[in-house]
Amino acid sequence: MKRELLIFCLMGIIGTGSVVNAHSGRPEQANQSRHAERLTNRIDHPLTTLSSAEIRTTHEIIAAHFTHPANHLPNKKLRIPILVLKEPAKSLLLNWRPGQSFPREVSVEVLHYPSNRLWAATVDLKTAAVKLLALKSAGTQPAVTAEEFVVADELVHAYEPWKQAMRQRGLDPSTVYLDVWSPGDVQLPPRVEATLPFGKQTRLLQALSFWRNGDVATMNDDMPHNPYARAIEGVVVTLDMNTLKVVHMTNSIVRPVSNDSGNAPIRRTDLKPLITKQPSGASFRVDGQQVRWQKWNFFVYLHPRDGLVISDLRYGDGNEARRIAHRLSLSELYVPYGVGDQNWSWRSAFDVGEYNLATYAQTLEANADVPENTYFFNAVFANDTGPVRGNPNGTVDYPATIGLYERDGGVLWTRTDPTTYARDTRYARELVATWNAWIGNYIYAFDWIFKMDGSMEVKVHLNGATLNRGAVSGLDEVGAPVVAIAPNGAHVAAPNHQHFLSFRLDFDVDGVKNRAVEENIAHVDHTHFDNMFDVTKTVLATEGFRDFNIMSNRSWLIESATSTNAIGESTAYAIEGTGYTPPLSKANYAPLQRALFANHQLWVTRYREGELYASGEYPNQGPVNDGLPKYISPAETLDTTSGDDIVVWYSTGFTHSPRPEDYPVMPSESIGFKIAPSGFFPSNPALDAPKQ
Repeated sequence: MKRELLIFCLMGIIGTGSVVNAHSGRPEQANQSRHAERLTNRIDHPLTTLSSAEIRTTHEIIAAHFTHPANHLPNKKLRIPILVLKEPAKSLLLNWRPGQSFPREVSVEVLHYPSNRLWAATVDLKTAAVKLLALKSAGTQPAVTAEEFVVADELVHAYEPWKQAMRQRGLDPSTVYLDVWSPGDVQLPPRVEATLPFGKQTRLLQALSFWRNGDVATMNDDMPHNPYARAIEGVVVTLDMNTLKVVHMTNSIVRPVSNDSGNAPIRRTDLKPLITKQPSGASFRVDGQQVRWQKWNFFVYLHPRDGLVISDLRYGDGNEARRIAHRLSLSELYVPYGVGDQNWSWRSAFDVGEYNLATYAQTLEANADVPENTYFFNAVFANDTGPVRGNPNGTVDYPATIGLYERDGGVLWTRTDPTTYARDTRYARELVATWNAWIGNYIYAFDWIFKMDGSMEVKVHLNGATLNRGAVSGLDEVGAPVVAIAPNGAHVAAPNHQHFLSFRLDFDVDGVKNRAVEENIAHVDHTHFDNMFDVTKTVLATEGFRDFNIMSNRSWLIESATSTNAIGESTAYAIEGTGYTPPLSKANYAPLQRALFANHQLWVTRYREGELYASGEYPNQGPVNDGLPKYISPAETLDTTSGDDIVVWYSTGFTHSPRPEDYPVMPSESIGFKIAPSGFFPSNPALDAPKQ
């Protein structure tokens, strides 16, 4: 795609059908699936996502407010990093019933580049007015905007020292792809920092270079020349986005650049079709954004920052739809790289807070991302420039970004009568709500899996390409294993790195009054028996964190303080991990100080409005100790008897030491956790499952 078209798409000049879904903001034309059903303008639920018309109205209200002379606000060079429905207060949502009225408000961030200032606004759509406008503290940086990717690309491609650095490596600058990053904790030379208009608070970006190995206009989509396979080592460009200029560039080392195509020379031809069909249709029902399947009932939507959100999760038990959770979502995703090099040490992405992860949601493809029996939801988000010629609503369409499908789940349960040998077996069915985001070299797919036994799983699939670097033959660099030798003899290394994800789980197990309970299992000493072990339960009495302990098979329960089961115990759901990896950096590593959630597997906080993100609202060039550490400072006492409205934050992670099989494209790697009933039901809730 030509860069001119790229710029028009990202700035919203081309509206319908353009999807911004890359770390660098590259759009792709998305063909709407025949299964996809566009969300209509019917707004009959407090969480119904904003329509195109509402987004346009919000843009107009903000523009009018900032241009009104009496308000004394800047009215030019304004950008909108995020514009999203302001979810009503939890108290309203818990008591709301269909047919009742509800507020319709929008949260908007307004960024003024020249002054480096950010305003957070609340727009009331019913009164068509700005209800609240708060100027954030100096230096507060929202997520990187789509337009900034385009502007950074233009600035670097026009920068003569960078072009010379590319020619120094034998490369045509026009064939070089730029991957634009938030600056992380970059350390610029003092002489450079002294020239920045706002010092350390200046809004910065960093650009990495990769060789496309050809003209993008002549590339075959079926055999793509993915640039991440061909890293250009030693060159990092720093940009000042307040004044829109390059302020620094490293050109530290020159290493051969791989010419690997990234594709298999011959593809297999012996794989026969595997067809998924449901001739009688799906077993689930969708009404707008409400989903009902096998006693499960929830509201689903795509949030531009959080991604897929599951709200008002319930399970049918007799005539009652029992509450399990109020809101489940991804909170943050932290990825630090572990090679000792000044060009690498700053690389520690916060993909949710620094980039608004779901604005890079991909259009899901049947028989590629998901099976052909998938039902798709579309989304529409605001662009960051507002209405322009050719895009009067100031929106970007995201077709088929949430997939919902049923799949086989293996054996649900089985038993055999020991007298008659009669078998009694049920085959499981699962419902999967999925989405994925292309954020630079990595693609993350998120599956929320609902099961017939009342349990659910959250799985994250790590895909894409490793973030590679040029290597030297015979030089074994600590933290950067060599994974390939290209046809031209260039060595490719893939630095070690880690992925840490925080999920915010606002449980309401049989109501809002809940307790967090820790379970540990250990050997019990006995004079006459050598193999006794038992579970010890401890109710957590304060806000804080707890750590994984494989030796005690540690897990956690969220139990109701107001409801008991048939045997007199509190009804509960358990959080069961599948493993954990600790951060391998020093404790004082600057990026880790902004991602302290990664140090502990479980955090518990009292519910408070607005506490949504494990690393805080603004991790981009943000302060340390924000988010969860701030939420529990000081730690409040929790009522271990009557319970409280609590939120648990679950951290999971993966340490990746790349291998040759991870190049040039990684096989999918999965991590996650399970949420399972523990005394919530009187017996196996899937006992009534039909034979299939």
